[in-house]
Amino acid sequence: MKKQLLLIAALLISLASFSQKTHRVMGWKISRDRPQNELKLNLGTTIFGSFPEISYERILNSDISIGTSLGFGLENDLYPLNFEVIPYVRWFFGGSSESLQKYGAGFFIEANAAFFSTEINDVDYDYGSVSTDTKYSAGAGLGIAMGWKYLTRNNWVGELNFGVGRDFVNDGAYPRLGISIGKRF
Repeated sequence: MKKQLLLIAALLISLASFSQKTHRVMGWKISRDRPQNELKLNLGTTIFGSFPEISYERILNSDISIGTSLGFGLENDLYPLNFEVIPYVRWFFGGSSESLQKYGAGFFIEANAAFFSTEINDVDYDYGSVSTDTKYSAGAGLGIAMGWKYLTRNNWVGELNFGVGRDFVNDGAYPRLGISIGKRF
């Protein structure tokens, strides 16, 4: 009885350890796993806004992904935010699970939540003297965006997105813009 249980346990372990995802591409059965992680840099805000933004995204299936963006401001005059963390969920349209090329790519709609900090300069005019007071204000909100993601054969990613979000703390809005380039691994 012990030998049979040991044999069954060894069989189950070997089945679990040798199981792999298999995909069909043009009729051929391949066992290469699809890369599901992406790391991107937002070139638009980095170059034009002096606000580097790095994003990590995880592809869950052919049309859903989750991720987060982290950005910080180098100069406050060009971009309205000092620091931001934006977790998001994306829903892709037009992709196909059969094609390795269209997996988690194409047109998407994004729902996001933002946690950020802005710098506010208060200017006081008192009897001919001018004084400025710098305050930092934190904000949080929800937003939507849309965009397009292009994926090359060697897993380079190009992305264009735009959207806006509502700041519930400061009764305002925050931008969601991006021209990103990255790598899927």
